[in-house]
Amino acid sequence: MPLTRPFLAAVVVTVAVSVLGVVGWHAASGHVAAASAERIASASPTASPTPTLAPFTIDSDVVVIGDSIMAGYGLDDAADAWPAVLGQQTGAQVANDSCSGAGFVSVGDCGTDFAGLVPRAVTAKPELVVVQSSDNDFDSDPTTVAQATQQTVAQIHQAMPGATIVGLSTLWDQPGDVPAEVAQTSSALQQAVTSVGGTFIDVGQPLAGHADWLQADSEHPTVAGQQVLAATFRADLERAGFHL
Repeated sequence: MPLTRPFLAAVVVTVAVSVLGVVGWHAASGHVAAASAERIASASPTASPTPTLAPFTIDSDVVVIGDSIMAGYGLDDAADAWPAVLGQQTGAQVANDSCSGAGFVSVGDCGTDFAGLVPRAVTAKPELVVVQSSDNDFDSDPTTVAQATQQTVAQIHQAMPGATIVGLSTLWDQPGDVPAEVAQTSSALQQAVTSVGGTFIDVGQPLAGHADWLQADSEHPTVAGQQVLAATFRADLERAGFHL
């Protein structure tokens, strides 16, 4: 479904693997963010047993790039992941280019990091690219993460110059204090996105303190938790000028 407003060239990144949705999209301003790198997948709580990427769609309005939370890890139906829910609610086409265990440095179960997901995102011919930084990169050196993030976002911008890029901050759903790496990885994405004219959104921690919205691992959202994320991110995007 085409956008109904002029676009600034850029690319949006959010870090994920799984769903296809349908979403009618109207955006008022464009900005981008994302990054790249490589890393051997560590024993991350966000790792998924799924070895391959979900089926993909071309000619999409939106492509999302992210980790297992975006991919819908642990759900019976990948269509319950928040990108698909967002598409169902708004009517635009959303291609989910997420990969469990992946990050800007971390190599996920699909065999690549976020940079390796970019070629597939290009085939969808999106008008909007959303990428989200990930806790999968917490075990990597902060400087390495920042460099990989910058490189991946630049890659997205170069590969899809006509797309608007949006970066979303890192989610942390586990019990206890929010680790410093959340701010570090989010800041790296913010700098990368703004450097290419994209938009960065600090989404906060919408699931924090709500154990009933999380699966037994206290990290991955349940169906209800994914619906909360869809509603939260949709409101965040609209406040930033991207009207669904």
